Amino acid sequence: MDHANPERLPLEACIETLRGRREAVGRLQGGHTHFQEDLRIFNEVANNQGWFLRTTPAELSLPPSDEGNEHQVWFREENRTFLKATWPDFFGLRAVYRPDEESKASPIEYLERWLLHNAFFTDQVSFLGIVAMLGGQQIGH
Repeated sequence: MDHANPERLPLEACIETLRGRREAVGRLQGGHTHFQEDLRIFNEVANNQGWFLRTTPAELSLPPSDEGNEHQVWFREENRTFLKATWPDFFGLRAVYRPDEESKASPIEYLERWLLHNAFFTDQVSFLGIVAMLGGQQIGH
């Protein structure tokens, strides 16, 4: 991964690293991880891999071009791309979950959905990194 230019973090490599760690923890416990464990795993991997952005993208200080239930969106006219940032500490909802499970998606599940999005719609969404804020952390892509 190119940590000097976080816009080049391939989503596939990020997910592979996160899944590997999550599967190892699940095997040690004899089951699957739960929401709080996924948060811990995500933060540990993010710290180890240097995924926390040193500087906040300038767009985050401007009003967004649009927003939805999971994230805010800024159009980058100079290269005709979009910057998306999740709401602080919210990564969407799970589509399927048991009554005893958390309905909120973990950051790992959020990024997995974007990987599926790339596969199904042949998009090229990449992982920008994580912005730490007073209200929580945001994922940028």
